[in-house]
Amino acid sequence: MRILIFLLIAAGLFVGCSANNEPSDASSSDVVSDGNAVLAEPESHRAENADELGSERPPGMVLIPAGKFYMGGDAGEMGGNSRSHQTSYPIHEVTLDAFWIDATEVTNREFARFVEATGYVTFAEKPLSKKTIDELRLAAAYNLRQLKQDLLNCSPDERKAIEATIERVEKASKLSQAAAGALVFAIPKAELYSKTDINQWWRLEPAANWRIPDGPGTSWKNRLDHPVVNVTYEDALAYANWVGKRLPTEAEWEKAARGGLDRVPYAWGREMFPKGSDVWMANIWQGEWPHNNTASDGYVMTSPVKAYPPNPYGLYDIAGNVWEIVSDYYHPRAYEMVSAMSRNPTGPALEQVVQPGQRVTWRVTRGGSFLCSDLWCKGYQPGARQPFDNESPSNHTGFRCVMDATEPVANIND
Repeated sequence: MRILIFLLIAAGLFVGCSANNEPSDASSSDVVSDGNAVLAEPESHRAENADELGSERPPGMVLIPAGKFYMGGDAGEMGGNSRSHQTSYPIHEVTLDAFWIDATEVTNREFARFVEATGYVTFAEKPLSKKTIDELRLAAAYNLRQLKQDLLNCSPDERKAIEATIERVEKASKLSQAAAGALVFAIPKAELYSKTDINQWWRLEPAANWRIPDGPGTSWKNRLDHPVVNVTYEDALAYANWVGKRLPTEAEWEKAARGGLDRVPYAWGREMFPKGSDVWMANIWQGEWPHNNTASDGYVMTSPVKAYPPNPYGLYDIAGNVWEIVSDYYHPRAYEMVSAMSRNPTGPALEQVVQPGQRVTWRVTRGGSFLCSDLWCKGYQPGARQPFDNESPSNHTGFRCVMDATEPVANIND
């Protein structure tokens, strides 16, 4: 997507609309600092669940019981036709063993502790190779030719939008790219001339990374308990390995998101506003997308974890806030494959999704983000899914972790 962000042919890939390695007490190793930011894990972020496992319950995690559920969605359930929904069927039965999942998305506070302990440098903070820079410039040149051709056959209203997109692409193509940076959402200056050209609302910001979430002038230190963003699959995996966890499979994520509810359109039930039209259940876009977010819930971009009610399993922000990276490789017809029908499915094999010579691999992201709108993508519904490439961190993508559980699975066939 880093290259495709400059390509009109990439329009089909819509970029869209927590774990702890903690000591048993608040010792000096439980608190680290970075300037004025205090990184101690607040008690309020530790989930309550699964008393049957007693002291073995991992802090901040929720137990998802073993069993079967129906995975996937359809137009009848989700009521949407965006690309987030077009690869979500056929609906199929899946059997999973029990597992633990983070109650919240991994936060800046948690990720900062990992970085301080290990010295880890994320993809967005590293310099791009000369080869990648050359590819970006070629892609930008191609896109500019297409956009300028469009100017010859457009309406006056479309002209303003296309000219604004040309300006954005030209600026991005001239960047020195001292660091890879990240994709940052920017409200378009004009009306959309196309609903598929993502250049209209995304910009490549070399200064953006997990420390600078939305580019210059923003800081993770002001968002300690917001989900970490601008990370890749490899960044998320490195964190998960450090805390002795792993990333969820797509099946695990969806079972947890559904909260034990069967075939309902939302992670919390059948109604969008079960507590009244002024009570939002998730951090999604309010207003006319992508020009006007009314922020009637109090948040324009990401929100602190636990700002919204949990689903029936006790998971927070499993819908909205940020898209969550899972471990499965992305394939648009993954649910038709034999591997989808196995117990504890892990998705397609690498050779099923990568073509000869292909450099970028795609993973699945789930859950939608603060950019998802009921008038646009509805990616916050539990059956929705979309691809995410390994070189495109963005300020609406994060993750949460899971662990295997040792709970007996005697009732798995019930």
